[in-house]
Amino acid sequence: MFVVNASGEFEKFDSNKIKRTCLRAGASNKLATKIAREVTKKVYDGISTKEILHIILSLLKREEPFVAARYDLKGAIFRLGPAGFAFEHLIAEVLKEYGYSTKVHSIINGACVSHEVDVIAEKEDKTFMIECKYHNLPGVYTGLRDVLYTYARFLDLEEGFKKGLCQKFNQPWLLCNTKFSDDTIKYANCKGIKLIGWNYPQSRGLETMIEKKKLYPITMLRTLDRDSQEKLATVGLILIIDLLRMNTKELSELTRIPKKRLVVFINEAKGICGI
Repeated sequence: MFVVNASGEFEKFDSNKIKRTCLRAGASNKLATKIAREVTKKVYDGISTKEILHIILSLLKREEPFVAARYDLKGAIFRLGPAGFAFEHLIAEVLKEYGYSTKVHSIINGACVSHEVDVIAEKEDKTFMIECKYHNLPGVYTGLRDVLYTYARFLDLEEGFKKGLCQKFNQPWLLCNTKFSDDTIKYANCKGIKLIGWNYPQSRGLETMIEKKKLYPITMLRTLDRDSQEKLATVGLILIIDLLRMNTKELSELTRIPKKRLVVFINEAKGICGI
């Protein structure tokens, strides 16, 4: 049986993939097996992966709402843009949890022109220039043009460093919330550019980095209304874990969100993070 993925391509239906993702989202082996079996009964040749996701989420919400929320990590990242959160801020916060110091939207002088670098990350005396490519729709690949653009900027900054115009960058990175094209991967490997995207590198991609330390974006909260999203965005609160770290009274004063409403968000956040 074949399904149609987000980019319009046909691929074989794999119930084990559903089970693995359910397990990664925190479902028990029994529940993951049950969901995979139920979905298999409902799929048909030519069904879209979007429709399959809808079936999975409906089943999980009925059984384990918090697992359903974690399963929809990709959807939560897609909701970042419309909710007023910048993808590069999510990347900066995730990298901080992995021991990097980060700066967002820095203007750096190159040899020819100045560049707005999405994220500058530093760790162990090395500095990385990070280009973030955000897509708000599934099925859109980050292509060759993006990696060429990233490398060209890195070369200008590298030459700028030699002329004493800017700091030294050790390596360029390209991060995205979808997949990379084959040519992008080939070029990046050739030029020493680090790529991090959805399931790339395999088992070490963006979703793995987020899930490993429960660095879920605030848009994963289903109880979060649009007004509260905007207020949280203005104070730079982008990770669910930060919502749990902050004092409720102080956060209410800072955001003008009533404490009673914040408690609802916090309770859902605890459920998602398994606290």
